[in-house]
Amino acid sequence: MSNNLQTVFETWTSALNTGELKAFYDLMDDDMVIFDEDIPWRFSKNDFESHIGFHVPNWESFEWIPREMRYQTRGTTGIVSGYSTFRGKPKDCGFRQRFMTFTQTWLKRKDAWSLICWHQGPLHGQIDGASPS
Repeated sequence: MSNNLQTVFETWTSALNTGELKAFYDLMDDDMVIFDEDIPWRFSKNDFESHIGFHVPNWESFEWIPREMRYQTRGTTGIVSGYSTFRGKPKDCGFRQRFMTFTQTWLKRKDAWSLICWHQGPLHGQIDGASPS
């Protein structure tokens, strides 16, 4: 596995988008925290695995596309941030697409990065109720 935060993030993203869920989950710390746009409460890794497991048989296609990426490292801490587009096709209805912002915190232990926190939310939630000035 690469030592480079960007390469590890791209490996993680590719594993999600190709359905290689074991590789995807292996890069996530067992004690990680997730705030996902789809559920209004905090997820653990186990909660997230159950959530994805519920959706997998009900979707024809799924893709999470990050863009305008920023990678920062501070010692053994890595911060990945950007915008993302979730798009997919459930089996029982039309195509879906959501535009989001996200931030991830990665921790490097024993020369390997692991995802410890992931927060993402829809862009419309960033401007809802904004001040007119």
